[in-house]
Amino acid sequence: MDADSTPHRPVDAVERQAHAWLVRLTSGEATAAEGEQFRRWCAADPAHRAAFAQARQQWEQIRLAGQSLPSRQLQVDTRRRWTRRAFLGAAVAAPASLAVVAAVHPPLGLWPPVSAMVADFHTGTGQRLRVAPAPQVQIELDTQTSLRRRTDTLGAAFELVQGQAAVLAGGGTRLALYAGAGCVVADEGPAWLDARNTDGRVRVTCLRGSVRIEHPQGRLQLQAGQQTRYDDRLSGVVSEAVAAEVNAWTEGMLVFRRAPLAEVVAELNRYRRGRVLLGSPALAREPVSGRFRIDDPDAALEQLRQTLSLGLRRYPGRIAVIG
Repeated sequence: MDADSTPHRPVDAVERQAHAWLVRLTSGEATAAEGEQFRRWCAADPAHRAAFAQARQQWEQIRLAGQSLPSRQLQVDTRRRWTRRAFLGAAVAAPASLAVVAAVHPPLGLWPPVSAMVADFHTGTGQRLRVAPAPQVQIELDTQTSLRRRTDTLGAAFELVQGQAAVLAGGGTRLALYAGAGCVVADEGPAWLDARNTDGRVRVTCLRGSVRIEHPQGRLQLQAGQQTRYDDRLSGVVSEAVAAEVNAWTEGMLVFRRAPLAEVVAELNRYRRGRVLLGSPALAREPVSGRFRIDDPDAALEQLRQTLSLGLRRYPGRIAVIG
């Protein structure tokens, strides 16, 4: 049967609202006020939360289907050019046919978890935010970052749900920052740390003072200039870190020293709406060194193209293939 003639199940009002919220919250343009409206909408009726979870599941199926397509299927038929608005409109109007739409223009962006969207503090794509959520505590959130308050009788406590944050705890302040499987504790500051949580993989850098990693597998102390990583396992490996590079994002820059191209592209995808893809897996380990402005990721992409003498192809939905 021709895909366009397949009958579609009618979509009720709650489903339409759920898909509309999903599109808005993952656009990178949602405001804090809209985030609060979304939280109230979810709390108003369990059916709202269920519809939103179902919408995320459907869009995740689109993402997986899109990733399985060879890059040549991204070529655009000029006789039927889909805009981002037209694609999203079709998706909201006909959830039952999302897989068919995905085969034409797969949305290759990664969706943040629901827990990130309903956090106390959240930044969208390309946004940064400074907050003072407790006395003697200042936190700067990088792009695509979510932070949630936690209860702790010993002092200020927060959870880095996802993303990256620079945290400054003043003198006499105990701070606990939960991230992934562990918790970073700063006893009796002042202390300054940078924490990054991506998919449960956590990197912690102590920039000033000292911090302690508390993990189900043990404890680890970090002094200024030291860095460690953990996930479900605590390796115990401590390395030296260059503060100016780790914390460059707070100055609006990204700094790389012989970093694999795949890592650089993944970082640009955090700041750029749409999606950048590598045209060939062989390019993933290509070393890259340089400084890039995070407020203009497309200029950084062009700089990469010129430096590495690579091709760059652009498609609707802000999808770009380099290499």
